Amino acid sequence: MKLREIFIGKPVHWAPWVIIAALMLWMNSTHFHVLHFNFFALALIGMAAGTVALFLLSSRPGELVTREPFAESQDVAGTGSED
Repeated sequence: MKLREIFIGKPVHWAPWVIIAALMLWMNSTHFHVLHFNFFALALIGMAAGTVALFLLSSRPGELVTREPFAESQDVAGTGSED
């Protein structure tokens, strides 16, 4: 099995995980989640928004980003767990 089949997507899509992990370790070591909770929450929202923006800006329409395609319309059958 090739790594390309396991880790789909561009290498730039994997870079945010390294950055997020480093920032989370730094914030944990300085107790940001306790001492500066508002900044910590804002940093979490900023990291999430930045990662989503990076994915959207670096992917072409129709390009495979996930293993399973997203449903395009409402009449597509679900997985059966929507009950």
